[in-house]
Amino acid sequence: MPQPSKHQFEKLSYNVIGACIDVQRQLGLHCMEVDYQRALALALPKFGVEFQREVKIPITYDDVVVTRRRVDFVCWDKTDRLLLETKAASTIKPEDPEQCLLYVTKANEKLVLLVNFGEKPLRARRFVHTPAGAQEASDNAV
Repeated sequence: MPQPSKHQFEKLSYNVIGACIDVQRQLGLHCMEVDYQRALALALPKFGVEFQREVKIPITYDDVVVTRRRVDFVCWDKTDRLLLETKAASTIKPEDPEQCLLYVTKANEKLVLLVNFGEKPLRARRFVHTPAGAQEASDNAV
């Protein structure tokens, strides 16, 4: 019997990561970030993912937009959406996860994927927004 999904966006993130793996498999390790992004624009629809590139995401303070940051991709399917930040480096820099955490917290996004095409196997990290009330509810359910 299959286990239920832990999060409703698992199918979407699975498809996005699948597209990323396909791109890395075909292009290899030593392309520039923009090359991977161009290939992803071709791969994502093959995996049933709609997207928009280079979207400005509002960053808020006290519910007021104080700036906007550009994210590489906003991806969605029929039920959910996620942000995709891409890198093409031998290792992730400390500021890369910080950037994703900014999107999850201050832009109030549910899920951000950080994918590094410069590592083999492909390195994908998930940053999930868990509101304080939801975390307390899940802690109490244990």
